[in-house]
Amino acid sequence: MFHFTDSELERRRLDTLALANAHDCDAVLCFGENRSGVAVTYLTEWPVTRSALYALTPTEQHLWVAFHNHVPAASRRARVDSVRDAYGDYLNEVFDVAGSAPRIATLGPIPPAVAARAQQNKSTLVAIDGPHARMRQVKSQEEIEALEMGAEVSDAAALALIEACAPGVSDWQLLAAAKKAYTELDGLDHICYIAVTNMDEPDRDVPSQFPEGRIIGENSMVTFELSASIAPEYPGQILRTVTLAEPPEEVLHLSAVAEQCKAALKAAMRPGVNTQELIALSGMIEQVGLTTNDDLFHGFGMGYLEPIATSSSRIPNHSPDLVLTEGMAIVVQPNVTNAQHSLGVQTGELVVIEQTGARDLHKIPTGLIRAGSPVA
Repeated sequence: MFHFTDSELERRRLDTLALANAHDCDAVLCFGENRSGVAVTYLTEWPVTRSALYALTPTEQHLWVAFHNHVPAASRRARVDSVRDAYGDYLNEVFDVAGSAPRIATLGPIPPAVAARAQQNKSTLVAIDGPHARMRQVKSQEEIEALEMGAEVSDAAALALIEACAPGVSDWQLLAAAKKAYTELDGLDHICYIAVTNMDEPDRDVPSQFPEGRIIGENSMVTFELSASIAPEYPGQILRTVTLAEPPEEVLHLSAVAEQCKAALKAAMRPGVNTQELIALSGMIEQVGLTTNDDLFHGFGMGYLEPIATSSSRIPNHSPDLVLTEGMAIVVQPNVTNAQHSLGVQTGELVVIEQTGARDLHKIPTGLIRAGSPVA
């Protein structure tokens, strides 16, 4: 089981308490539910299951989880003073830890019962999600190492998925091949989105978040977006396109534009560069009458983070004005589609911004991949 060092977790907690203090708060309550709640994981290493509530003060920290049978695993994994059952009058315990502070900082969606108890206690809950997400944009060395491990198991899964691409295979089987590959390497689930379409009669431009029972044919194209991790919430992310036959001109054109744009973005990424400059580079997509149906690039690792940018024609449009900093982890993914959104390619990978530029964390070659051919 992977663990960050004590000093790394202490850094995160002290930075979080300092942020709370800047908002005139002496305690922090973090919430998560249904496998979502990065702040809880960031501060405790517990990947949220059904629900979780974490209380942090300068002198103590405690975690409440549901259901009762999740408490043993959380006790083994979470790095806290105690793990308790979120049952019965547990909110009395929570607010005993938080104390009688008139202002309590919060991270994550606030459960109604907590909001009601805070009102009863005459405590103001102060959301610090925005500044906390900005704090997580720049990664420590330990976080970068965790992302490197995530990229490694993601690559293994991507290679297995590519190898499984053959006529008669379903998207469910592709998912199974990918999952088998990363779980055998101690990898954890994050995402595996897949699309299967006929290149002569395409009907989708981005992968589906769930398998749909699509069957690969002799003239199919498979696109995927895949992330697996070793440390929870520190996955890699790789996006690729696989063809079963010689691709038609439209697929070749979409891929060429996407690869040209991705190469330009990565070549321009370095500390001090404004995201507006990067977005301007993507104008080459619209100049040839194409568009996108996903982000151009986005921050990643312990959350879906800024900078989140789209090409100019993508609706809704995101055009952040932000300067890149050393230590940012960014997925670069200009997934170009036709104007009708009936066909699109996937290309992208996670990079880390270093003094010398963007460093790839993934090893699988970019560009169109032909099923059955060696992936160098």
